[in-house]
Amino acid sequence: MIKKLSLALYLFVPVLLFAQTKNGLGTWKVHLPYWQNKTVAALGRTVFVGSPSSLFSYNEEEKELNRISKINGLSDVEIKLLRSNQSNNLLFIVYENGNIDLYQNEEITNMPQILQRTVIGKKAVNDVTFYNGKAYLACSFGIVVIDVNKKQITDSYQNIGKNGVNIEVTDIAILNNTIYASTLNGIYSAQLNSGNLSDFNFWTFFKSSFKSNKIEAFNNILFAEIDSSLYKFENNTWTNLNDSDLNNPLDLVICNNKLVITSVNNVSVIDKNNQTTKTGKRLKNAAVLLPNDRFACVDNFSGIHLFPGGEFNGSDFIYPNGPYNKITTDFKFINNKLFAAGGYAPFYNEGFNQNGIYVYENNVWRNTRRDFNGEIFTPDSIVDMLNLAYDNLNEKIYAASYGKGLIKMNSLGKLEATYNKKNSILQDAFEGSCRVAGLAFDNENNLWFSNHSSGQPVCVLKTDGNIQCFSIGNVFGGSNYISNMAIDDENHKWFAHSRDGGLLVYNHGTDINNAGDDAYKVLTKDIGNGALASNQVNCLVKDKKGEIWVGTNAGLSIFSSPELIFSGSENSFDSRQIVIQTGLVFSNFLGGENINCITVDGANRKWIGTNNGAWLVSSDGYTVLQNFTTKNSPILDNTILSIGINNNTGEVFFGTLKGMNSFMSDATEATADFGVIDIYPNPVKPSFIGDISIKGLAENVNVKITDINGNLVSETTSNGGFATWNGKNFAGTRVPSGVYLVFAANREGSKSMVGKLLFIN
Repeated sequence: MIKKLSLALYLFVPVLLFAQTKNGLGTWKVHLPYWQNKTVAALGRTVFVGSPSSLFSYNEEEKELNRISKINGLSDVEIKLLRSNQSNNLLFIVYENGNIDLYQNEEITNMPQILQRTVIGKKAVNDVTFYNGKAYLACSFGIVVIDVNKKQITDSYQNIGKNGVNIEVTDIAILNNTIYASTLNGIYSAQLNSGNLSDFNFWTFFKSSFKSNKIEAFNNILFAEIDSSLYKFENNTWTNLNDSDLNNPLDLVICNNKLVITSVNNVSVIDKNNQTTKTGKRLKNAAVLLPNDRFACVDNFSGIHLFPGGEFNGSDFIYPNGPYNKITTDFKFINNKLFAAGGYAPFYNEGFNQNGIYVYENNVWRNTRRDFNGEIFTPDSIVDMLNLAYDNLNEKIYAASYGKGLIKMNSLGKLEATYNKKNSILQDAFEGSCRVAGLAFDNENNLWFSNHSSGQPVCVLKTDGNIQCFSIGNVFGGSNYISNMAIDDENHKWFAHSRDGGLLVYNHGTDINNAGDDAYKVLTKDIGNGALASNQVNCLVKDKKGEIWVGTNAGLSIFSSPELIFSGSENSFDSRQIVIQTGLVFSNFLGGENINCITVDGANRKWIGTNNGAWLVSSDGYTVLQNFTTKNSPILDNTILSIGINNNTGEVFFGTLKGMNSFMSDATEATADFGVIDIYPNPVKPSFIGDISIKGLAENVNVKITDINGNLVSETTSNGGFATWNGKNFAGTRVPSGVYLVFAANREGSKSMVGKLLFIN
């Protein structure tokens, strides 16, 4: 498949910000970290940089910085390797899963054959070598040959090891019509004009009984990493270069008729005269030389590191703006800013993250881990911020740290206080690990939270500043692994048990300070005691009707009468599942799905994140409005860890296992009155195809569109504070050029608004 790459070009500015234009309804963005990178390549003076989460380019001459993603042409995510062929103006983009994109003249051609092929063991491309119009791919299962002009696989050599065993090829070099393949147990060689390179008999051990990850042919000399040292093969003799700055090479690449060697200790070049020059740059992952002999390096700290060739002084550090890390576990929209917690997913072994919080405002990310001016808002000691809550009265942000307790910050996200075993009655799960995993404010502005694995796991930070914790007896056999939580309209506290224990519902009674009138109940999958879809509860949320929606590892459970938990009879408060009929078959909607998160939008619709994509359903759950997966959308991964909504714009953010996307949706948070009305696009030009957005409406209002003479053209109802119009009349045809009036009024007719919209056809 060939795609035309669509890049929006942006002028680079010193503070590394990246402006983004106003997006229309249904459009997507990526929000990824760009400062940690592992591979780099160049076509002319354009540098391409790849990492396990992102790809971007920078034109060193024009100072143009571009994000490149699935939104504008890529077929996949998680870049493993970039290699460029200057003679063909061709860039190989190799992904961790073996998928390949070829970028040439602003077009992308996908080559998924390695990804799709059936092989025993892993499928990976370790390196790419260009020779005589062909690309030789060093793969985990052998060698694949691609005709770079036809963009077709022309051959593959497998089972080339001794006696025909399958071996992993780590790199390839070609010199004097001989192909050399480095492996983890030696270097194999064969003549390119041999009769059949798929036959292991044509391959011989060139140098055996050692490990080699890198090999390159330069200046009629073979250079190879052998057991972590760099050797050269010249005049039929292997010579150890005996230079610690060249040992453990991470990358060998030829640029500008020079061999660029990137090692842990240095970035060095060997020229045609066999002279070695060292830059003194350490801890780089890869490096290339540009046509002007400037180095472009990447590392785990600074995006692209550009510095002058030959002088090796002065430098530029360049990368697009983005969040600090690809993992996001919770979102909160606060004071026109979106706050994202950079915690971790416990079930995916991503713990001990020092990510802090990412703050999104006016299309720019600020990271509390390190602010624009270098000030650190969140110290390294604060790890794994899982969930967020906001104190509207005092303008404070609280975070649940799965290791450092309860975190208090100001409205900018700067640390003000921590609460843990050292300074409060909170308890450690084990020595030095105070785990707070869920938190929410009640209707009296007390902050309730879970002290995971504690003997008194239900805790509250009261309005007087004191923390009080409560025992729940032995209901979980002492395994008080309670985590995420929600508070219902009766002020009952609902806690998820993170290890197959169901739900804990806690009622603090009439007096928060008197534990004697408290009550609690454990809900499970048993009929008459909750009827959960599963005892493994991952998430829960209260919707705008007061229902509690619960996500388990086996589907949804909805408590329509949470007020009956302590006062109702058996079965009166049991949860329900959404039963749908397909033909003669009845089934539970999302039954069997692992549900990681549920978020309620301004129209009371539910955004549901699973391990198989994201779903948008109607307020009652019976109508599927959207379903996003990696196959039908630019979403980065099907495992959705968190979902957040910008209540003003309707933009929905998806925190996936491989990074963050956002989607411009059609529901915003509504108010009782109209806000500032925004109609976009306006004017509507002939090239525009899609829905017109009408924002700033009151909740659930009727919207009428008329021509300038008052003739009704179309009619709709707002979702929350947001309505859309497809630009067509009742007959389903696009309206002609002219001025159109947009009328909206609440059901009582006491509040109304009018706006104007210009159509140009």
